Amino acid sequence: MTLTPGGGLGARTTTLPNPLAFTEVSGEKPVAAAAEPEPEWEWQSYELQKGETLSQLGERAGIGARTTWALAKASKEVYPVRRMRSGHSIRVRRDGRGKPAEIRYGIDASRYLSWKPDGEGGFSASVEKYPRTELVRAAYGRIDTSLFEAGGASGLPDRITMELARIFGWDIDFAHDLRQGDWFRVLYKEYYRDGEKVADGPILAAEFVTQGESHRAIRFTDARGRTDYYSPDGRSVRKAFLRSPVKFTRITSRFSRSRDHPILKRRRAHKGVDYGAPTGTPIRATGDGRVIFRGWKGGYGRVMMLRHAGRYTTVYAHMSRYGRYRKGQHIKQGQTVGYVGQSGLATGPHLHYEFRVHGRHRNPLTVKLPDAEPLPKKYRDAFDSRQHHFTAWLEGITGPETRVADAD
Repeated sequence: MTLTPGGGLGARTTTLPNPLAFTEVSGEKPVAAAAEPEPEWEWQSYELQKGETLSQLGERAGIGARTTWALAKASKEVYPVRRMRSGHSIRVRRDGRGKPAEIRYGIDASRYLSWKPDGEGGFSASVEKYPRTELVRAAYGRIDTSLFEAGGASGLPDRITMELARIFGWDIDFAHDLRQGDWFRVLYKEYYRDGEKVADGPILAAEFVTQGESHRAIRFTDARGRTDYYSPDGRSVRKAFLRSPVKFTRITSRFSRSRDHPILKRRRAHKGVDYGAPTGTPIRATGDGRVIFRGWKGGYGRVMMLRHAGRYTTVYAHMSRYGRYRKGQHIKQGQTVGYVGQSGLATGPHLHYEFRVHGRHRNPLTVKLPDAEPLPKKYRDAFDSRQHHFTAWLEGITGPETRVADAD
């Protein structure tokens, strides 16, 4: 059996230096200029394979039998080496003379066994928790074909791209509104453990410019620990309703007072929007509400109807199957009402979506959506301080031919 050496993992993108001094605001930890992880050449990593012993590690890693014996002796009462398991990593960092300055064995996701020279020719051993370093990353992207293509080209992880779409999903219909040349810029966190990236953190601030209109969002946590995103003037970026009930789909038929029906072959009003999507695509409730109808409804096929805050009703038709919610039950925004299909009078799999106000049909793509609750006044001073810092930092992220739109 052999041990496979590998270099430590460094940051995948360049850290944006923070020109501002961030202070702790309303329960959130301060966002500081992040130091880069330790240079990867300082550590060498070895995966302990089945049947491998610490003595064999010493031979493979070039640290010698005397050193491995000292390591086993030092950790006997702390973490016996017999408990080491294959598949776990052992990392060695050497000093300028090539001697081990520290050796680490990864016990689990949160702890490691550390050996350090004791100054008397031996080693001391202790079980430590991994320190977690938070780095702030910056990215700029320009839309050529799709949000995901632009996110990938800018180095954004898929999860951050999805989070960006979620944050602005109340104002931007990503299946309909995007145009070539639209752009975004974003600040987000990455978490590192022992010099290795372990997770993506939240988006701290972002701007999305589509069709010349700027949308900005700043993350803020209040004294109660509640986190949300707000525009620079303190309005929640959330709306009481999502603009689109299906993620990243194409619109196959728009709201119209008169159109040729593809099956009935006669002109009639189309009082909703059709979203083309593969069968089985989840359909989201666009707002908090209560199920008032679930069943078959003529040409609509399988239908779910929700009532929201008394005056609003949303309709989801042609579904292949329903979600778990039944008539009379409450459902929250973003939860699944059903799945795309082509039940009823439908030529292909799609969702027919309607938005009604006091029973009257409104165009889901253009109707003014009610806002969620704004930031309480008692947090405005703390938020203003934070948003000024983040806005200045955000505006320093530019790309080629960037034209800054008027702030909302």
